[in-house]
Amino acid sequence: MNVMEDRDNNWQKDLQFLLGDTAILEQLAEQKSYIPFSEETIDFLDALYQALRKENRSVQVADLAAFSFWCRKGNLSHIREQYARQWNGKKVIGRGVAFHIVPSNIPVLFAFSMAASLLAGDTVVLRLPEKETVQEQMILSALRQVMETQPEWKKRIVILRYGHVKEVTDALSRLCQVRVIWGGDHSIQEIQKSVLEPGKTELAFADRRSAAVLRADAILEKEDLTDIVRGFYNDTYLNDQNACSSPSLLYWLGSSEQTALAHEKFWKAAAPYIQSRYELGAHLAVQKWEQAMYLAATKENVKIQKFGNEVVLVKLPELSANVWELTVPGGFFFECSGENLDGLYPALTRKCQTLTCVNETECTEVAEKLICAGVSGVDRVVQIGHALDFSLIWDGMDLIVQMSRLILSQLRS
Repeated sequence: MNVMEDRDNNWQKDLQFLLGDTAILEQLAEQKSYIPFSEETIDFLDALYQALRKENRSVQVADLAAFSFWCRKGNLSHIREQYARQWNGKKVIGRGVAFHIVPSNIPVLFAFSMAASLLAGDTVVLRLPEKETVQEQMILSALRQVMETQPEWKKRIVILRYGHVKEVTDALSRLCQVRVIWGGDHSIQEIQKSVLEPGKTELAFADRRSAAVLRADAILEKEDLTDIVRGFYNDTYLNDQNACSSPSLLYWLGSSEQTALAHEKFWKAAAPYIQSRYELGAHLAVQKWEQAMYLAATKENVKIQKFGNEVVLVKLPELSANVWELTVPGGFFFECSGENLDGLYPALTRKCQTLTCVNETECTEVAEKLICAGVSGVDRVVQIGHALDFSLIWDGMDLIVQMSRLILSQLRS
């Protein structure tokens, strides 16, 4: 299929190819689909891991290191074993071409999204956002290096950049069998104006928000909060609190006396840690204070606390479903407390994606309580420090299952 067949010559300037070209793009649909977690794919991603280790050695970008470590052969082989047990001999193959559209707020998200499609057995065309990042440049450089030694992959991956040109999105949507959209609600609605043909698959990851459950006694019993504070910082500030899984609501669990003491202890440790590491732009600082003052003026019994410009806390007497509509990034947190989780449940709508807890035992206990309560939201409960960890199950959807197809489930005699 020639995806450019209905384009006039002026459209050519709209596409900037970062990996691949027009000819490769038009031949993506002709490439064979692989089985999920094929040896070829795992070897390719492991080679990418090796190349990225060298690329990252001098600059030590944390999220880049996390992506490359995830791509190593040992990790992917372990995940393959989990899917093999799940499928139990069923025959699975990639769907074909997967078209990915990613936002700019998480620099390595495009690489994880690409890797998930490749592991599902698909070929990939991926649109990068207009804003370039160091991570993007390093990943593209590593991909080019690996493709020199494994040239067959040059035919399976196209990465490009273009503006908001609906005709291009229309063409790429016709080419693909799977469309994957990461972005805000408005962006998704705009992209979906390029209608997919019946029978094609779409995964749309819309605006979500997240929370942390801080059990007061767990904070008070620890002499040293360094690990918890480091994990909290990584969950929130590494991406300016822009990630869907970064907590913007802190729920303190315990008696009023306990939570007051734990709150003081936590922020006494966290505030200087944050202030010594986080560079806050003037725009975000003003945005946070505007929002805090607005809430103080329009809502009853709201208390504001700050630790420099880096941390702004808005203490609420109770939670409601609309709390997620009031968040802003850059170190802005709503806080509420209760002796049990009941006070948190009103906020656990479909808008809430991730809950973080102090330790693994708490994660299990909280997950069980959420199930018993029948909350409509929360797809992940993870330990503090792991909110940004990528998983092939995201927003409650199994990416490999969604981006592959079952062609023979069972033989009957």
